[in-house]
This record gives sequence, C-alpha cells and structure tokens, in this order.
Amino acid sequence: MEPTSDDHELAAWLAAQTHADSGQVEAELELGERRRAFVVDELVEAGFAGPELLDLVMRLTGMDGAAARALIASRAEPVPSEPPETAASKRDEQLAENEVMFRRVNERIASADHDPSTPHELELVCECSDRDCLKMLTIEVAEYEWLRLNPRRFAVLPGHEAPAVEDVVERHEHFVIVEKHVETHDQVEAADPRS
Repeated sequence: MEPTSDDHELAAWLAAQTHADSGQVEAELELGERRRAFVVDELVEAGFAGPELLDLVMRLTGMDGAAARALIASRAEPVPSEPPETAASKRDEQLAENEVMFRRVNERIASADHDPSTPHELELVCECSDRDCLKMLTIEVAEYEWLRLNPRRFAVLPGHEAPAVEDVVERHEHFVIVEKHVETHDQVEAADPRS
C-alpha cells in the first residue's frame, strides 16, 4: 500500500515532535502497519473470527475498536480459487523458510561467538516468519544449545509468533520458543544445519 499525503504529513509531524528523521519515522510507521496486518492475517488463518477476532486484534495491536474493525475488513480476502489445503501449504512452507533462513544466520553468529572467554549470552536475530524482521534478541548460550536440539523449534521475540503455523512451547522474558506445526516438520528438519 502506497503512503498517502496524510501518511507523509503524519510522519513529518511526528519526526518534528521527536526530532527524528522523517524518512525513518515513515519507514517505522509502515513497518507497524505491516505488523498489524500480519497479526490479523495470522489470527484469521488460525480460525479466529467475529468478536473473538476483534478482541484479539485490539489487544495485540493496541488499536481501538473502530480501527481494528477497519483493519479486519481491509484484510478480508476473496475465496481462493485453489483448494485451501494447497494454498495454506505453500504459505506455511514460505513462512517456515523465512524462519530457517534466520536460524542459519544465528548458527553463524553462535559459532563465531562460541568462545569460553566470551559472555554467556548471544545476541541473535529474531527467527520469526516475517522476512523483514531484523530485530535482535538475547539468549543464554546454554538455552540456545538446548533450543537447537529440536530442529522444529525457533526463538522469536514476544508478539512475533505466527499461531497459524506454529505453537508457543515456552515463554521467557525476552524471547519465546515456538515449534512448527506438523505440516512443515520435514522441511525444517531437512534444513537443520546441525543434522
């Protein structure tokens, strides 16, 4: 979705108020908009609808009722022409591939930082399914090693879970451990750099 003149004006005003770069403010506003749309898409994919969907969207995005209803309505998609199983399978595979890519990056970071004289924590990239997410999380080396014992599991920031394709298996203060649904087990296991 292309930014409107209202979006540019809002970004310019916010940048002036916060003494920040208007281009950066505009990019962060766009990222927030994409994240909110992602939340709605994932909740719908997971089967939420009606008042329950509205309540979850309001709680997870911080939007008021009218804005949440408008976002839900804007994300409504026409019925796919192909069988839903096939469409979901392709989507699930792409989301899993995004997480696999971040896991590869983190394996390189962990192997480079794995020195007994270094701290017991690693700064890693969030392994969520959003290909544009480059946020960092901190995890203890021992916890990371435990996580990597199961190739179906990934470390993501709180709020970056995708319930349509994965389940939360552990919650920590600064990260969440998710496990991919059975449909993508073969894919993520085959891509495991440690197997």
